[in-house]
Amino acid sequence: MRPLSLAPSLAPGRTLTPDDLRIIGEALFGPWGWQTRLAEALEVDGSTVRRWVSGAVPAPHPVKVALRLMLESGAPPAPPPARAKLPARPRSKPAR
Repeated sequence: MRPLSLAPSLAPGRTLTPDDLRIIGEALFGPWGWQTRLAEALEVDGSTVRRWVSGAVPAPHPVKVALRLMLESGAPPAPPPARAKLPARPRSKPAR
């Protein structure tokens, strides 16, 4: 699959549009839950992806490059490994 035919804004010198981000996200991860899975693959917060999709904040250039590489690989990226949960900090003793 050629990524430029899927999303013209992946071409060099073009800005990734919110519509193209949606099209690419759905192509990689399906129509449901793609924003969350894209955020996991890019290791960013889900609200960050939602801001890119809404057009409130443009997606940075490295995101465009990562999306192009994901599309060229032909397979959706594996989610990052789960981080081990850190133990809770001990609570301080209540003041008397």
